[in-house]
Amino acid sequence: MPAALTVVIGLVTDLLFPGGDEDEAPERRLVAVLIVAVGTVIVIAWCGAWRRTGAMGPQTWRHVGLLAVPLLVALAPLVTGLDFPPARLLTVLVVGYVATGVFEELWHRGVVLDSLRSVGLRRSVVIGGAFFGASHLANIFFGQPVAVSLAQAFGAFCFGIGFGIFRWRTNAIWLLVGIHALGDLMFKVTNLHDGALWGFLVGHDTLMLLWGLWCLRGLDNDVTLPSDPSNASRPLA
Repeated sequence: MPAALTVVIGLVTDLLFPGGDEDEAPERRLVAVLIVAVGTVIVIAWCGAWRRTGAMGPQTWRHVGLLAVPLLVALAPLVTGLDFPPARLLTVLVVGYVATGVFEELWHRGVVLDSLRSVGLRRSVVIGGAFFGASHLANIFFGQPVAVSLAQAFGAFCFGIGFGIFRWRTNAIWLLVGIHALGDLMFKVTNLHDGALWGFLVGHDTLMLLWGLWCLRGLDNDVTLPSDPSNASRPLA
């Protein structure tokens, strides 16, 4: 549903920003991601599903030390040095990536994984990762080349599996939001270009997948499959 909504928003923003000017592309994406981020928060709040989606506070988190590696992976581009874009674009990027982190983690690692509990934890992260990867094909409607979108979708699939496992092991969606947003931003404010950029992108998604697979150990001891009955006020999907 959010991917379809994003496509519709992409078509609408084509009307708001006619001509597809590359300088206006960040604003077009920002409009779309802010709408879906706010919409996701409203859905979870309306359903009373903060606990079921892992979006509660620190009192419900566990094994947060497992997120030290993803944080280091997200910060890895800093080794190339900082290269900030103009202030206007930097503001759009920061707001946009925070909103992207909120939407993608609350929806894909929160709502979607909660809805997939019944198929088993391991199957849920694979199916959820596939949904997450496919959702990135919507970038085609924002002018991104098809080949790039396909590569991004595969990388997102790997990333989604890793983050799905982190969600089940840590129950800390808000920490995942922060790491996700930080990792995306690092690719835009560091000295990564051309081949080096692609190398870091591939390495980023691969390492998130590999560390996630390592974190599978002990998964079944941390999570009980039935949703918390005290929080099952309304179905999410």
